[in-house]
Amino acid sequence: MVRRSGEDRTSPAELAAPLRDGARWLHRLLPRLRTRCGRWLRRAPVIGPWLIHAALVRRHAGIHGAAPRLDPPVTFNEHILHRLLFDRDPRLKLLNDKLAVRAFIRARVGDDYVVPLLGVWRDPALVKWDRLPVPFVLKPNHSSRSVAFVQTESDLDPVRLTALARGWLAVDYFDTSLEWGYRNLPRRLLAEPLLRGPDGAAPVEVQVFTFHGRAGIVRVLVGAKEAEDRREANFDAQGVQLPMTFSRQPSDVRLAPAMLQRLCTVAEAVSAGFSHVRVDFLVTAEGPMIGELTPYTGGGTLRARHPAWDSVLGRMWAEQAPQPGRP
Repeated sequence: MVRRSGEDRTSPAELAAPLRDGARWLHRLLPRLRTRCGRWLRRAPVIGPWLIHAALVRRHAGIHGAAPRLDPPVTFNEHILHRLLFDRDPRLKLLNDKLAVRAFIRARVGDDYVVPLLGVWRDPALVKWDRLPVPFVLKPNHSSRSVAFVQTESDLDPVRLTALARGWLAVDYFDTSLEWGYRNLPRRLLAEPLLRGPDGAAPVEVQVFTFHGRAGIVRVLVGAKEAEDRREANFDAQGVQLPMTFSRQPSDVRLAPAMLQRLCTVAEAVSAGFSHVRVDFLVTAEGPMIGELTPYTGGGTLRARHPAWDSVLGRMWAEQAPQPGRP
């Protein structure tokens, strides 16, 4: 049989289609491969610490505009970076675990400062959503800034919440943050009641920056956590307002002197034995409770609206350290 000219020929566009599809598939695959290879390499015994060191130093320089001083660190962010790179105190893992830290807080300052717990699960599929009292807060124990607020029945979407929780539990937060204290933490999902302030609104949040077991800066935040109008005011441990803010607009909120003193005393008791811990309180209708303990404040990326405060906080870290011959 003689094939006539032009019959059964494949056009150039048809020939190129598989190549185009293959290129698209490879383009989608490469970022995943880079991410997975990067995570594997950062966990490798020899090259991993070097890669993490380089990444964190590069990030610091990009954010703060200068290479960090690490021998010794000077600013607050340099101290945090130094801790990220070199401090392997196993208690840092305890502080970062939002489930295990409850027993630590209870042992140091009592049960009144521990946020109630509604449930703990290994698998989101095991959650009995209809039995959880609304409103509540859903979060993983092993990471930071992952949270879902279920404030009304309309927010209670089991399919959405289950998918969200699966995403949280699928990731070791160390691979995202490069913060050693999160590495290989057991992963759990937990639910807490949504706490309210004495007026029924979102509770005032108070962050007490402690250095070597002594309160340094008291940061007071008002407004819902994700609200655009969330504001802050900063004080020293004696209640004197400081001319600084971090990421929020300034507020005229003040704590009663007795409350400020109480929170500083509790924060010092909780943080004793650590060079730095930020103790985060929620001032609720039932009294102040500790929301979390933070050993890596800002992850070394904290920026105040007054840049000199990086050095001021750095001096607090250094000057409050115990010295030979000084109690």
